[in-house]
Amino acid sequence: MKYIYGLNKSGLSLINHLSKTSESFIAWDDNEKKRQKISLTFKDIVFKHPEDLSLLKVKEAFITPGISLNDKKISRLRDKKINLYRDLEFYSKLLSNQKVIAITGTNGKSTTTKLIGDVIKSNKLNCFVGGNIGRPLVDFKNINDDSNYHVIELSSFQLESAPSFCSHISILLNISYDHLDRYSTIENYIRAKKNILNNNKENYNIISTDDDYCRDIFCSSKNLNNIPISTSKPIKKGVFFIDNKIYDQYFFDKKITIINKISQSLTGKFNSQNILAAYTVSQILGLDVKIFLEIIGSFIGLPHRLERIINNNNLEVINNSKATNLDSTIKSISKYKNIYLILGGRAKEKNFSSLINFKKNITKCYIIGESSDFIYKQLNSSIDSKRSFNLADALKEIFIEVRSSKIKSTIIFSPGCSSFDQFNNFEDRGNKFKEFVMKEMNKYT
Repeated sequence: MKYIYGLNKSGLSLINHLSKTSESFIAWDDNEKKRQKISLTFKDIVFKHPEDLSLLKVKEAFITPGISLNDKKISRLRDKKINLYRDLEFYSKLLSNQKVIAITGTNGKSTTTKLIGDVIKSNKLNCFVGGNIGRPLVDFKNINDDSNYHVIELSSFQLESAPSFCSHISILLNISYDHLDRYSTIENYIRAKKNILNNNKENYNIISTDDDYCRDIFCSSKNLNNIPISTSKPIKKGVFFIDNKIYDQYFFDKKITIINKISQSLTGKFNSQNILAAYTVSQILGLDVKIFLEIIGSFIGLPHRLERIINNNNLEVINNSKATNLDSTIKSISKYKNIYLILGGRAKEKNFSSLINFKKNITKCYIIGESSDFIYKQLNSSIDSKRSFNLADALKEIFIEVRSSKIKSTIIFSPGCSSFDQFNNFEDRGNKFKEFVMKEMNKYT
């Protein structure tokens, strides 16, 4: 019997699938209202808290990525040596002959996932896109999607425990400090990320060598089908991106692909990694490079990832609610000037002082949320900063300032923190930001 703990999107997809099979299962979610709502749809579902569970019947448990596998809530399962998995393991056992392209990284993985999915679909190939983005992994069965290609985004949490997982192409974009509220050391975080890589000689690993952690992983891996990519320097027997040109020395002796048009959603050096990954996948799969270039020029990005809300002669407003770590925030502000930066939430790291290196870009920093005092103390002596009670208050004050400014201003919402102090998730946070922005704009129209 299977045990499902945590009934967010991934957990719901598992019980949706299991309810259509003859296999028995038991489920649980700590939220009583959620259990009540689910029981209206799945009338025969059995709920059991781990403490009330008959463990003799349970062979394996699937724990929502939102709960640490070391959490005290599931200590009884661990003590009884029950196998604890993520939904990725369940998904892996449902696969038959699909070619899976899997993407992970601290930043950029959602954009890369959508970009590769768009390129494959534009080549008139059927493609399921899901995982940590959009549809849960198991939903390909629930919706009877028979696509030959799967493009999936994987978080470090999903990769923690999925021994059956093996993709056709694995992509490791970057690693920087993140989720250290869940991992005791950066080494543990890296270990989870490395689980995406293939050891099978018939499969491929695309690994960026732009940061020290990924470069060390590439250099220590012995897989013959490891493909290095870089946005910062030439690589022998690799693929690199310089001045809007892709240099391919892996699939060819030396081929240069010029990118004449790049979508607004893919501008910035950090997006060059995403472009390189998509190009490399196109070469592995034998896709039309002309179609790849067309997608690069017309790509529409995902909400909450450097999403431009307003752009006129006086003001540009960027929603980057997906920035849940400091590295993502820094990348988002590096190409803008005269920035009113909204930062804060529940901090996942201890040192925000690296923002001081970009003080010339920042006019003023508004700090919100649970960690506002902590962040303010690190920045205020070098960057004009103000603690705001919440997002709505910060925007009210910013709009008063930008209305009197004689130069074009940029408002960037790039929190660098998790959203769970004041919002349900980063999507909720980003939607609230857009709502508040439009409210402030309407005051002056």
